[in-house]
Amino acid sequence: MAIVNSLQRFRSTDSSLDILWVGTVEGMETDIVTGSGIDIEFIESSGLVGKGLIGMIKGLYRLLVGLMQSYILISRFSPDAIFVTGGYTTVPVSVAGWLRQVPIAIYLPDVEPGLAIRIISKIADRVLITVEASQEYLKHVKLVVTGYPLRTQLTNALTMSQDESRSVLGIKNNKTILIVGGSLGARSINLAALEAGRTWVSEGFQIIHVTGKLGWIESEKIWTDLDSFTKLNYKLFPYLSDKIGVAMRASNIVVARAGASCLGEFPAFGLPAVLVPYPYSWSYQYANAHMLCDQGAAICVEDNDLPIVLRQTVSRLLNNDSEMIEFGKNARRFSNIDGADNIANELRSMVCGESL
Repeated sequence: MAIVNSLQRFRSTDSSLDILWVGTVEGMETDIVTGSGIDIEFIESSGLVGKGLIGMIKGLYRLLVGLMQSYILISRFSPDAIFVTGGYTTVPVSVAGWLRQVPIAIYLPDVEPGLAIRIISKIADRVLITVEASQEYLKHVKLVVTGYPLRTQLTNALTMSQDESRSVLGIKNNKTILIVGGSLGARSINLAALEAGRTWVSEGFQIIHVTGKLGWIESEKIWTDLDSFTKLNYKLFPYLSDKIGVAMRASNIVVARAGASCLGEFPAFGLPAVLVPYPYSWSYQYANAHMLCDQGAAICVEDNDLPIVLRQTVSRLLNNDSEMIEFGKNARRFSNIDGADNIANELRSMVCGESL
């Protein structure tokens, strides 16, 4: 939605700009787009990797159906450009657009592209990437480094002071650890943080822990059994929505998975990160984490090393001010807070027929 918001600002000078969002019924598109004023259409689509033979056959069928649906949508909507980001709709929409000779732009949020983006990059007019490190995976295509698109609630929080953000959240002016369990809840991280919480609080730190919706019930039950002093300095939330940027601004360090957002959101706030890549998927989270580690902006902890290594790593960093300052400087040096506008400008130039 950050990119859509940037595109919508162009409507003040170009009222003819129309946007159509294409998603799948199973996706999160309805929740994201509802109330935005953006039209949305749904198509059939599915992943193929790790589905087994029957699942792959069903997936291929859904892709073919989605291709036909996409072709009809594109014929009816007549877009001047198509923008895809690597979800299930990428392949059918892109192929249909290519058949209709519509310019295609791909945005790769992660360092390492998945199979869909690798394939579609061959027919795309330009590929937009978050970081330069992606260039080694996508050779011989037209690449533009744009940065990561930051949500409005994050860019707004960048203007706040740390004291102000802590006041908004009702927490003390102590060193603060932000735990992000993700929108669905990273169970191993949630449990490790709750186990380490008493130690961190005893060392003088405070904790903001966002469990994610699926991790809330189990996490709250464990948190309830903590002693009163620990709970006083350990704020637990299922989600923070519009205040997640405030939480980042209030914090000194963040613990999270290594999804694409870690490449843009944490560096924007100069936040040293302890990243725990999800171990049960292809390697994109490891590529993200290792890139930030190579930049001196993060430390990578394996999921099977939780909770002990996580507890020790966070404590060591927070007790070493010079190392924290260096990590923060490295993160900010890597940051690009104009990602959404950069991507929107690339799409606008495509619509206007400008070439790279």
